[in-house]
Amino acid sequence: MQQRIPTILKGYHRLLRRSGGYAFMRRNLLKFLGSIGAVLGLFYAFDTWIVDIDSAVKWITLTLNTPVLLGLFFASEVSFGIITPELLIVWADETLKPRWMLFFLASLSYSAGIASYFIGRFLRTRAIIKNRILERHKSTLDQLRLFGGLLIILAALTPLPYPIVCQLCGLNRFPFKHFVVLTLVRFLRFGIYGLVLFNLF
Repeated sequence: MQQRIPTILKGYHRLLRRSGGYAFMRRNLLKFLGSIGAVLGLFYAFDTWIVDIDSAVKWITLTLNTPVLLGLFFASEVSFGIITPELLIVWADETLKPRWMLFFLASLSYSAGIASYFIGRFLRTRAIIKNRILERHKSTLDQLRLFGGLLIILAALTPLPYPIVCQLCGLNRFPFKHFVVLTLVRFLRFGIYGLVLFNLF
């Protein structure tokens, strides 16, 4: 098996070079770096000219108790990703144990990705819904078929629509044992944003 690994890696390298995988990776990593800059810029502008971030987070905490907030975040991560994780990461910094809450948020997001995968498996059995989803997200599905695990890693790490990619993995019957390993990269995203946002706000 060890002798086959270099051959497999060389073959994957040729595939990525021919299919434009490296360009695809470069574009999305640039988006990831750009998204960090954009998030920091937005939070700075909000904190400086609109309302103090700490006060806003405290107001949210008083208005929505922790279970409700976490439930809304989980529902968002399962469906369409409406609630951006960065908002919850800033909120986590105001909790009693910020690092544990950050880890819990990452675990929730990871679990939601697995739930989205099985939603995709279920939707595969519903022809009308399946065809509508395939039509709406055709380009993303084409990328999944072309790049496979690379797209899953980028979706977990970058602004790509993570819940949609997870659902399409289930819909396309991407091997689950590979899926659960690749989506662990989601923890890395929360770690990177936590490292940046915890030190700034």
